[in-house]
Amino acid sequence: MVKILSITLAFFALQFTAFSQQSDLEDSERYIKIIIDSEITQEAQSEISQAFKQIPGVRTSRMDNSTGIYLGIYAPNENLLDQTFLNWFENHGYPVKCYYDAAYTNGGKMIELSKNNCR
Repeated sequence: MVKILSITLAFFALQFTAFSQQSDLEDSERYIKIIIDSEITQEAQSEISQAFKQIPGVRTSRMDNSTGIYLGIYAPNENLLDQTFLNWFENHGYPVKCYYDAAYTNGGKMIELSKNNCR
């Protein structure tokens, strides 16, 4: 009986944690870091930063000139997700080496959402 009660309590604790984390993600800003697998001219880097700044919901868009790393902060919606950024780079001929996506919660913590080949 004690074993069943312990398992039940553990299950509810996990469910509460998952629900709490999910509710933290609602209305949270997202952070994305994309590393490009090719050299990019300064002109192209400026164009990339400006292209994303024009998209509603993108709060910060910056392509680093020396490292080839794109950083963005955005408010996610059905049309603006991490895949939106990845597709844009691939469709414009910039192969993505890796990316990192995370959420800033209202409580100020950062929750990792995905990490693809980044170390």
